[in-house]
Parts: sequence; C-alpha cells; structure tokens
Amino acid sequence: MPARVAVPGAWFILSGLTVMSYSELTEPVALLRERTAPLVREPAEDRSSTVGDGPSRSPRFNNVPPDLAASEKNDVIPGRGDLRISLTSACNLRCGYCHNEGQEAPWLRAKTSAMLGNIAKLLEIAARYGVKSVKFSGGDPGVYPGFPRLMDAIADWRERYPSIGKWGMCTNGVPFLDSKKFEALVASRLDNISIGIDSVEPGELSKPSSPVGISGQTLIDKFVLPLVKEWSERSIKFDTVFTGDKRRTLNVIRAARRLGVNVSVVEINGVMGTAHTVRSKFLKLIAETAEEFRLEPGLYKPVNEIYLYDEQGNTPIKFYQDHCRDLDCGNCRKLHLRVSPTAQGWGAVPCFLQAQSTTIPLMTDGQFSDARFEDAIKYNGQGPQWFKGTPYDPSLDAS
Repeated sequence: MPARVAVPGAWFILSGLTVMSYSELTEPVALLRERTAPLVREPAEDRSSTVGDGPSRSPRFNNVPPDLAASEKNDVIPGRGDLRISLTSACNLRCGYCHNEGQEAPWLRAKTSAMLGNIAKLLEIAARYGVKSVKFSGGDPGVYPGFPRLMDAIADWRERYPSIGKWGMCTNGVPFLDSKKFEALVASRLDNISIGIDSVEPGELSKPSSPVGISGQTLIDKFVLPLVKEWSERSIKFDTVFTGDKRRTLNVIRAARRLGVNVSVVEINGVMGTAHTVRSKFLKLIAETAEEFRLEPGLYKPVNEIYLYDEQGNTPIKFYQDHCRDLDCGNCRKLHLRVSPTAQGWGAVPCFLQAQSTTIPLMTDGQFSDARFEDAIKYNGQGPQWFKGTPYDPSLDAS
C-alpha cells in the first residue's frame, strides 16, 4: 500500500519516489515538506481576539471614513508604508473586474510603460518618505518590455535603499510560461510574489472573467510548481478574487494550502460606481474556511481586515473585504500608495477604484517634486471626491 500523508485540507497518496504533476496529487507533498519560506506572523497586539458579537460571530469591521484621515501627517507614507508601482498599463488578460491600478482597463487606452531610469528616481524619493515595501504591478509586470533588466536592477536597489525591506510583484502568472522571463524572475532579488488565480475548476480559465488565458491547473503545473521548487525560501501566495462562487474560491484555497503557499481572498471591488452584492456570501466563506482549516478568524486592526490565525499566530489565509463598499477610505489609505506611468511621467492615484484616471503628476520638467509627493500622501484615502478644491481637479482643465 502506498503511504497516505495528511496535509492541511487534503489527503495525498505517495507513490514511491515517482515525481508527478500537481494534478496527479504527489509532488505537492514533497514541495510542502521542502518549503522553508518565512511564515507570515502579525503582531499579537494588532489582532482582535474576536471578529464580532453574538453566536454567529459575524465579522464587524472598524471603518474609517475619509474625513477622519485628513489630519494625518504628509511627510511619511502611513500604515504599512507600501508603494505599489504599476510598471505598465498593458496586460495579457482581460479580466472583467480589472481596476488597472486606477487607470482605464488596458484594452481601452493606449499602453504606457515606465522607463527604468524613472523607476529608480521614484524609488529614491519614496525611500525619503518612509516606504518600507515595494510591490510591482500593472497591467501585468510580466509583459513589461524591460522585465529582465528590471529584475537585474533590484539587487542594486536593495543595496541602495536598505530601509525598503520587502520587494515583491503581483502577476497573473501566464507571462512566465516564457522560459527567459521565468529565469529572470527566479534569479531576481525579489522576496515575495502574489499570483492571481481565481479558479482551478476543470474546463475553466485561471481567470474566468477573462475571455483569454489558460486553465488554473495548467498555470499551477507549468508556473507555480516550478517556482515553488526554485523559491523554497521566498514567499509565494495566491490572490483570488471572490465573485460569489464559494465552491470555486474554496477550491483555490485548498490548492494553495496543498502547495504550502498562503492565500489572500479579495471580495470583488466595485469600479467607478459598479456595485456587487456578495458581502453576505463573503462572510459565510470566511466562516466556512476557518472551520475547514481549523483556524481562528480575527480582525487585523491596522488595516481593518479579517485574517485567519493558526495556533502559532501565523496567518496563512487572509480576507480583504471591499473597503470602497463601506467608504473605508481611512483604512484603504494604509494599504498602498499607488503610482502609475502616464504620458507626463509618474502619477499618483489617490482613489484607484472610484476616481480612476484622476492623478497627481509627480514630476515637473522630468524631475520629481517633493511637494507633489507630499500631496500624493495627503490626498491618498480622501475618498472619490478627493480632488475637489485642489489644483488637480480635472474640471479646471476644461474651463
């Protein structure tokens, strides 16, 4: 009889020393045993011991409206100190819920990409304003024209800006089926990656809302598994958007945990006034996931989100509710400062979901402006009408 080995959320059959694909249910066990990536542990004092009152223990969020964030300082990026850099507006997929970091969907506008030299200039000013982590996004970073050179540059930037402790990337993963891009990623000094995958269902694409792409199983077999092997000491997680299908999302969570990687579940965001009605299902999903994986839900107070904790205080599964739905701008402010390439250079996006393409130009005459960067911090998280009464009001250009 082959040995049965228990791992969180599933049983696997080990068939001797045979190495098989993910879909054949053997290799993930070995990978899980080998992974030594640092576990995610949040400070205990930032955790609420319960997520709600009453027998249902339904999560109760501590929302912060935009006016309560207006008095914060502007000389340091608040909250996690995370700078989210959109490298390019281009993407290989066409997800229906795409927010494109506050710009129009990639297929609706001319593509813009950042020059490598301008990324270095952005990092220089960001480090002065307290950035602690950098996350490269898009579009998708995998289609950024200078991707290999960017990966090479990270080693130098790590030396130059030691105060920036985390360097990561979010991607749908598909571009890294290209061997040269995969090799550049593996050899880079990135320490974390978030892979967007919404489905592992047979016959479905990894991003079902996109009319193009590849299946979730194929993505895991051809990209995730090879990366798990190469990045045994670095952080890999799945980002999965919850659109109302609990079974689909739970299966993605199970796949992630079988691979020994963490997972974040994102309640679908409404973009530019679009409303979704999945909150009740989202809360039920949190409860069912906590029960299945024997984890304790708790409110992570610094950013007002529900994390699932194990007995050691690690958070292998996190849930990100739609902060916009609750006008929770004060907490959204603490998540990221988002910047995107524009025709005029870098632009900060204070409200990336409800005031898209309304930006603060960070550069004048090809140089970064400290005053503009401080305005970016000031107006970040001030709500969809943040620009009213400011020099950045687009209506001023029309008058």
